[in-house]
Amino acid sequence: MGTGREIISFDYAMKYILRQRVNFDILESFLEALLGYEVIIVEILESESDKDRIGGKLNRVDLIAKDTNGIQMVIEIQYNREDDYLERILWETSKILADSLDSSDPYGNITKVISISILYFNLGRGNGYVYKGKVAFEDIGDKKNPQPLKLKRDVFPEYYLINVERFKDIIETPLDEWVYIFKNSKVPTTNKAKHMDKVQEKLDILQMTAKEKKAYEYHLKETRIAKSVLKSAVAEGEKRGEARGEIKGEVKTLYTRLKMTAQEIADDLAVSLDTVEQIISEL
Repeated sequence: MGTGREIISFDYAMKYILRQRVNFDILESFLEALLGYEVIIVEILESESDKDRIGGKLNRVDLIAKDTNGIQMVIEIQYNREDDYLERILWETSKILADSLDSSDPYGNITKVISISILYFNLGRGNGYVYKGKVAFEDIGDKKNPQPLKLKRDVFPEYYLINVERFKDIIETPLDEWVYIFKNSKVPTTNKAKHMDKVQEKLDILQMTAKEKKAYEYHLKETRIAKSVLKSAVAEGEKRGEARGEIKGEVKTLYTRLKMTAQEIADDLAVSLDTVEQIISEL
C-alpha cells in the first residue's frame, strides 16, 4: 500500500500539537471516525497524566477533550501492559463524573464521559482491533423474547479499546486510516477520513523547524530507551522466576522427602533462610 510522508508520532502530537485550538480539527476527525457522528471540540482540559511524575509520561499520554454537548472524551495512549489497566480507566471515568458535580448540583447535571484507549499491547482475548464497551440493561425476566430496556438519556460512560498491534494494515473505513497512522506514523493514500490532508500538512516532520525536530528526536530517543529498559526488566524477571522455580523444586524435595530443616536447606542450597521459609509456607 502506498503511503504519504512520515509524520510525527501521535503521542508526541497529543502532547505538544493537538492541544492547540488551531489543531482541534485533527482530533475532531479521529473522534468522528470512531464515534460515527460529528464532534466539535471547545476546549482541552487538564488530564491526570499532566500531574504525573516525569518517568510515567513516557509510558502514557492522554488528554481530555470537551465538545459542544459537554461530553468529556479521555483519549489515552498506553504503551506498556498494566495488570490493573481496566480498573484504572474505570477509576478515571468515575473521578471525572464525581468532579463534574458540585455538592449542591442535581444529579441531572452529571457529565457524559467517553474513554478512548489507544493500546500498544494486546488487552484481553479476541481477534478484533477496536472494541466498544457500554452499560446495557437486559431483560432477564422474559426468557422467550427478551428486549433491552430503552432509556431517554444516555448518561453512562462508554469505553473504546483500540488494539493497534492487531491491526493488519487493511484499510476499509475512515477509522482504519487512523489506526494505520497510530501503528505506522504515516498517512495512507486512501484518503477516506475527514481532514486527512490536514493531518499530513500539520504533522509532517519535514515542516518542523530545526529546533522542533531536535526536540522530537529527543522524545523518540527517550521513548526507545524507556521501552528497552522495560524489556530488559521483563526478561530479568522471567529469569528470576525460572530460577525461583528451580529452587522451589529442590526445597520441596529436601523438605518433604529428606525431612531437612529450613536452616539445613538454606545452608545446602546457599540461599537465604527467609527464601526457604517462604517457599515452605507455600507448599
